[in-house]
Amino acid sequence: MKYRIVSLAAEDLAGAVNYYEAQRAGLGSDFLDEFEASLDRICQCPDAWREVSHNHRRHLFRRFPYAVLYYNDGNEIIVSGVMNLRMDPEKQRQRIERM
Repeated sequence: MKYRIVSLAAEDLAGAVNYYEAQRAGLGSDFLDEFEASLDRICQCPDAWREVSHNHRRHLFRRFPYAVLYYNDGNEIIVSGVMNLRMDPEKQRQRIERM
């Protein structure tokens, strides 16, 4: 299945990659690899992960405290966010509700 990353998710992703790269050289690249592996798993079985709001689902990264927020529109996977799970739970809830 194909996927599309919306601008807010692209901003989330760039911010996280830059943050981890600033922590240690190469860690940002590792984060991006984990994101791509998550997308591969989502595209193979889009309904396998927990629904968090409306049609949105959340796929947890294995190595980093992040999740991909996405929905399946029938033709492609729409990635709507890359969420830091250490964010205040209330802010997480509000962010998901706005999607």
